[in-house]
Amino acid sequence: MGSGVPDGLPIAEPTTSFWTIPATPISKPRSQESLPSHADVVIIGSGISGASFARTLLECGDCLHVVMLEAQDVCSGATGRNGGHIFPATYHDYEDLKKRVGEDMAKKMMRFRKAHLDEILAIAAEEGITEYTQCRAVEGVDVYFDKPTFEEAQRKLQVYQRDMGDHAGSYTCHEGLDAQEKFHLSPLAVGCIATKAGAIHPYRFVTSILSRLLTDYPKEFEIHTHAPCTSINEPTSSCPFYRLTTARGVITTPHVVHLTNVYAPALLPALKGAILPIRETMTAQRPGRNLHASTLRGGRSFVFFDSPRKGFDYLTQLPEGEHELMFGAGFESTTDSGDNAMYGVHSAAHVGGAMPIYFGAESWGAEALPTTPTDGRDVGVGLWAEGRVKAIWSGLLSESADGMPWVGKVPVNVAGRKAPPASSAPSGLNSNTEILKSAVTAAPGEWIAAGYSGEGMVHAWLSSKAVALMLLGEDLTKVKTWLPELFSVTEARVKMAKRTFQPHVVLRGKRGVFSL
Repeated sequence: MGSGVPDGLPIAEPTTSFWTIPATPISKPRSQESLPSHADVVIIGSGISGASFARTLLECGDCLHVVMLEAQDVCSGATGRNGGHIFPATYHDYEDLKKRVGEDMAKKMMRFRKAHLDEILAIAAEEGITEYTQCRAVEGVDVYFDKPTFEEAQRKLQVYQRDMGDHAGSYTCHEGLDAQEKFHLSPLAVGCIATKAGAIHPYRFVTSILSRLLTDYPKEFEIHTHAPCTSINEPTSSCPFYRLTTARGVITTPHVVHLTNVYAPALLPALKGAILPIRETMTAQRPGRNLHASTLRGGRSFVFFDSPRKGFDYLTQLPEGEHELMFGAGFESTTDSGDNAMYGVHSAAHVGGAMPIYFGAESWGAEALPTTPTDGRDVGVGLWAEGRVKAIWSGLLSESADGMPWVGKVPVNVAGRKAPPASSAPSGLNSNTEILKSAVTAAPGEWIAAGYSGEGMVHAWLSSKAVALMLLGEDLTKVKTWLPELFSVTEARVKMAKRTFQPHVVLRGKRGVFSL
């Protein structure tokens, strides 16, 4: 890997994500808590994947004891450092996927991505956190500043709409002056494609769900922060379980669930080269005084394209407070950030100055002045800068070598260690508290949901939900109707992914893969 990218355990990022202030009460370790010696299921990771998995497992399972391990603070990884964007790449990728995996599978992958918007909106409503997490549907706008790129996007959209039919959703194209006037953009914009998307406060979403699970399942669910798992030993004749060594002690379990995304190869070395790191830069910026006409006070999200060679940027806006613009750079070399794991200088300079150019001087207006927070975030006073760029941070995202997530049970040959015997699986209790002979989970083993290629908000929730149902030994007939089979982890897929990836000529793009 390049300089500054950890090839191992999660690091304490040196920059503070705007999302994480104020911190949730469950974020920090409780000194009186000790790591239990055993659990039915151990989850490694506390981001959106962990929240989805834990929620599904606890609410569908049968009195399982579940322990979640987090190397740093709760939701301190990619989920707590991203853009809050629920904007699936559809027509951008469809034609290329169709050529690679066939029309039926490409359609299934598109439906899977699109399903996350309604799923996350529904989960927020069920949890009663819609307003608190700012979870909402928005108008999603792809903005193009390069005419050939826009024309190619229109062609790809036609292919997508033709093949997907009613499942394509609604898209509208706007060209030239029409696009500039409708979305209050710079005269440099050559066209836009608009559709339905979503936006959310990702940190509040995840930590709200985890907090509720801790309350509702006080005996079944535990979270241990600052407890990085440093090794996993296979079962022995004297200990028929996995033995996990952490910074806070040793725990045994029949089921290990890897939900650390970019860091999964640290404990699954066979995936090195199949899941790779990308460092991206995010900002929280005060909007120009005329900008609300463009952003509808948080009712619109944007993806800005220059050309395939130069990538993209993405933007959401908070619907409250100073209406901060959550603006990020779409791809960055893994070596740009340097040894201190800070954001890259060139990437930071770009995101710090791009928006008045994208929207134009008139639509941007005068620079906004800081206001006194009235939304409970006054804990951040003195922490944030007073200019346009209120906060700037970076985080590590994952790049899957073959462009698809890795979801499901990890084969023994990929895990590199044998699984516990079937007899070590958790057993249920009947009404008389007598131990039943039948296990209440699938056969013991290791499980994973990772490698979202910068599209975690439209891959992670349902991927992790599927893994939880697999671990519970559920009838997967229904799951198979929406989970793409190609996401499965196989030894052959791992070998093929490593063989086909060429990091010196390919850079990741949220809207497709761009070759140099």
